[in-house]
Amino acid sequence: MPEVRRARVDDISEIARLIAAIAAYHESIDERARFDWDEIRQAPTWLKTVLARDHHSVWVADAGDGHLAGYLWVRLHRDRQGYLPRVRGYVNQAFFEENWRGRGIIKPMLEGAYEWLLSNGVTVVTLTVLHRNWIGSSAWYKLGFEDWQHERRIELKPRS
Repeated sequence: MPEVRRARVDDISEIARLIAAIAAYHESIDERARFDWDEIRQAPTWLKTVLARDHHSVWVADAGDGHLAGYLWVRLHRDRQGYLPRVRGYVNQAFFEENWRGRGIIKPMLEGAYEWLLSNGVTVVTLTVLHRNWIGSSAWYKLGFEDWQHERRIELKPRS
């Protein structure tokens, strides 16, 4: 089993690789999912900032020899629309290489993330799952997440 731990600066290149992998996965399961690949390629640069911020926490599954099997990125999210609680946790991203999925690695990552969130006064955690990501959606249900809101989408066409 991989070692679950907080991400370090020397993990950045592997986390960046996994960020590209989740983007490619999402594009492969839903043609509406599109990514700015220039920004994705810049992940090694902006991840330094993310790891230095106190309102983000990234957990990794270290498979050894500098290889990460997956990651979990959570952050604090301040609501400015009147919802309570004002600050909640948000699962920004989570991804595992296919051969590591379904092995329960996310559970210790979530436990660490939950402890971090609780230490920041957070009692509610939300996330967004791509509608056609049946694997991810099913996993989040199994981990105790419930339906709460449904986001809708429309693509506007220029009018002549």
